[in-house]
Amino acid sequence: MLRKIISPCLLMLFVLSGCWDIKEIEDVGIITGMGLDVNKEKNELTMINQYVVPGKIPTQQTISQQTVPYQNISQSGKTFFEIIRNNSLESNRPPNYTHLKSILSSTALFEKERADKVIDLFIRDHEFRRTTPVYLTRDPVPDILSTNPVKEFFPSIQIKSLSENSDKNNKNSKNFTIGDMSQMISEKKSFLIPGIVLNEGKIKASGAGIIEAESSKYIGWIDSEDMEGVRYIQNTVQGGFLYLDEENVDDGPIVLEIKGSKTKFKTKVSGDKPEMTIQISTSTVLAEDWGTGRNVYNKGWKKGIEEAANTVIQRKVERVLKLAQQEYQIDFLNLSKWVNIHEPKYWKEHKKEWNEIFPDMDFKVEITTEVTDFGTQNFNTE
Repeated sequence: MLRKIISPCLLMLFVLSGCWDIKEIEDVGIITGMGLDVNKEKNELTMINQYVVPGKIPTQQTISQQTVPYQNISQSGKTFFEIIRNNSLESNRPPNYTHLKSILSSTALFEKERADKVIDLFIRDHEFRRTTPVYLTRDPVPDILSTNPVKEFFPSIQIKSLSENSDKNNKNSKNFTIGDMSQMISEKKSFLIPGIVLNEGKIKASGAGIIEAESSKYIGWIDSEDMEGVRYIQNTVQGGFLYLDEENVDDGPIVLEIKGSKTKFKTKVSGDKPEMTIQISTSTVLAEDWGTGRNVYNKGWKKGIEEAANTVIQRKVERVLKLAQQEYQIDFLNLSKWVNIHEPKYWKEHKKEWNEIFPDMDFKVEITTEVTDFGTQNFNTE
């Protein structure tokens, strides 16, 4: 009888032995954000790892307490892998990057080092995910990663969340990941990395940095105001708004809410020179009217507004094309894609000469804006 009782108990000891390799969360170095920079004094690379401090994450009971739930550890070295391993000299928690939310780099790093070399570790190591978004800044990286976020507990998560608002404001860049960056580099194309600035102590999305294909280095910056033109050309406009001031529309300024936009490209070769027509169709509604004499019940009330919107969008697009062709003379808008699609024979013969062809290429911009509604109320009912 005793043997029958002991045998099941021994079996349960093996089955219910627990997780033998479990690690307490306090012993795991969870990294939510990473900063990349250069140490000019030592002529070395710098990496800042933003560690989660679990015991300092606010709860309902401690939400009012001023606690910082993260710790930034900065190290310098000749390679990023060396820096990661040297973190063990300052922390007993080895960094774990499976929860990495954002990578923020200084423009100084990409001025000094090639982009393909900078991201080599991040596309080679299995612990880094290709879906991690990348950002550039001209401000000090340590200052941004030490900022008290507006809504998030961690600056690195605040940075990532800003690019998720691209459907609300067209000055905001779309997400750009390590995978996207790797693809553009492998295709030997110039590209834009979304920008981050520190504005009055707050983290803000602003503009984008240009990485040139041949040198694979940072060469310039696209300001926030010009990002709208970039978004129209890249066919990534999902929402946002369009402001028309008194110079563009009669009876006072108005705001149009963008409900959708579609960009199409038509390419042809004339002689031995490619020509491209960019056609943009945008659907809007009247969101806010500061005019006094506008009556939306009158036939044709929206014609002048639509024409003004066409003019404003066209200026934004042509401004960006001018920056690409004249100021920087590189195709950071990836317009070569449409030459390749529509004129594959021409592209195959001339793709090596694209940097010389692009600055002199002829572009035609055609805009069609439609105002489909004026909201639920209008004061001018007579």
